[in-house]
Amino acid sequence: MAVPRRFVKMAGGGNDFLVFEADGRTLSEEDRIVVSRLCRRGVSVGADGALFLSGGAEGRIHLDYFNADGGLAAFCANGTRCAARYAVTRRLVSGREPVLETGWATIAALVDGEIVSLALPPLPRPGDPLFLSAPPGAAPFPLRPAAMGIPMHVGVPHLVVLLGDGEDLEALDLARLGPPLRRHPAMPDGANVNFVRIAGPSRIAVRTFERGVEGETLACGSGVVAAAVVAAREGRVTAPVVCETRSGAAFTVLFSETGEGIADVVLTGDAREIFTAEMTEEAWQE
Repeated sequence: MAVPRRFVKMAGGGNDFLVFEADGRTLSEEDRIVVSRLCRRGVSVGADGALFLSGGAEGRIHLDYFNADGGLAAFCANGTRCAARYAVTRRLVSGREPVLETGWATIAALVDGEIVSLALPPLPRPGDPLFLSAPPGAAPFPLRPAAMGIPMHVGVPHLVVLLGDGEDLEALDLARLGPPLRRHPAMPDGANVNFVRIAGPSRIAVRTFERGVEGETLACGSGVVAAAVVAAREGRVTAPVVCETRSGAAFTVLFSETGEGIADVVLTGDAREIFTAEMTEEAWQE
């Protein structure tokens, strides 16, 4: 088994992760099943995903991220911030500005205690709005008629739904809304679905249904970036945007728009270390 027994539990913005010093590129299908079993809550350690850190090129850190279902994902912003802090505190790099190789892009980080900032690569502009409708035979969505979602790619695909005046973000049933939208036919790879309430001129509140977890998480780092960019392009907020999440943690998203797309993107939020432990074999038993 390529999954080490010793691990560190970390959390970023409300997402929690199992962190391993091992090369995720060596994981077999059986190892991925082990990861999914370790991420089960109640009967095992429990986590939104797992981070595997190994040596990269030219002193960089190579990062592989696996969702709670054991599937490899190109990027997780909250996980990348946790990996950056781990690399600094464990002295896997010198200084406090590690560079991480993710499945999406090479990303520079700045670690200042529990606060970590990520400098993301340029992003494409949000896509054309998509009409949101319930599947045939399902109850209507509790959203305004002709509600639209806007696709946005931030390492992984996102669908951003801006709520209108009078729509209550906290009252939304994401367990019902999330699954069909996460599989919107216009997004063949699936998407994280972010529901957004405008909370001020430079402030939004976000709830996210995540693919791979297949449920609502307490936060999604790439999701708040997508939400902030879409809200700004719709003229609802101006950058930098403070993003409130279900966990109570707030992120700051800074960016600018150029003729080519979205540039100078910086995501800032917390990354905390919870505990270090060693698993027994019972942790991944069925």
